[in-house]
Amino acid sequence: MLPHMPFRTVMATTCAVVACAFASAAGCATRGPSGEPPRVPEAPLVDAGPPDTGAETDAGPPAPRGNTRIRGFDEAKKLLVRLYLDHSPKRDVYCGCPFGAEPGRGLRVDLLACGYTTFRDRERAERIEWEHAVPAAKFGRTFVEWREGDDRCVDGRGKRFRGRSCARLASPAFARMEGDLHNLFPAVGEVNGLRGDLPMGLLDGPEAPTAKGPIHFGQCTSAIEGAVFMPRREVRGDLARAYKYMDAAYPERHILDDAHRSLFDGWDAEDPPDAWELERNRRIEELQGNGNPFIR
Repeated sequence: MLPHMPFRTVMATTCAVVACAFASAAGCATRGPSGEPPRVPEAPLVDAGPPDTGAETDAGPPAPRGNTRIRGFDEAKKLLVRLYLDHSPKRDVYCGCPFGAEPGRGLRVDLLACGYTTFRDRERAERIEWEHAVPAAKFGRTFVEWREGDDRCVDGRGKRFRGRSCARLASPAFARMEGDLHNLFPAVGEVNGLRGDLPMGLLDGPEAPTAKGPIHFGQCTSAIEGAVFMPRREVRGDLARAYKYMDAAYPERHILDDAHRSLFDGWDAEDPPDAWELERNRRIEELQGNGNPFIR
């Protein structure tokens, strides 16, 4: 027994030491060097980084967070139909063609009103499709499920598959990224199909693999030349800000190289957000839970 200490005091002290020892031992497996328990969010999309105060700093706007609310592309399309029918000017992104809903036929494009000339597929040209500004294949190939498949990706005949279908099935992170509303725009279906996953804007970009084009669409001023998709001038800022958002929100996917970053910075400056882009961003933030900080 310790000198000059009552028995009750010694026992209380001993119990506290023992309890502390047990607590420390239990915490060894769950606490990092800082003593704080590590945060392990489900299927993280980006490093959360410092607290987002919403204020800009000398380094620029705060880093955006990616989509964590919308579970996939199908859910995103349903939300976008209502958003565009209820609130937008109802014009497609690449040609400025008006569109509207037809019962049983979805969103239909008025090609005559915008002087659109069909390249080869009038049926597809007459419908609106939801275009990924950053092509799904661009970021999809960074997912192992897209490249190599997954044990869950087996069809009814027992044959394994990979690619976009497997990534949707086996990777919640890919599904949420594919459904990110900030990257989705209404487009004339034919233009969407011909653009595919072509890079945007640079005629001599390093990822332009084949010669394709020129392809023009009548009075629509978007075009394809030299395996590069060149959007009309009026929306280049919109598309640049979508690219910059996706690159910042999902940095592990390495979406922008230096050449395109410089190009899109120029487009961003030359074509600032208009009233609809600001309103679209506000409404997407309500639906998805995060805004695009490059729209300001």
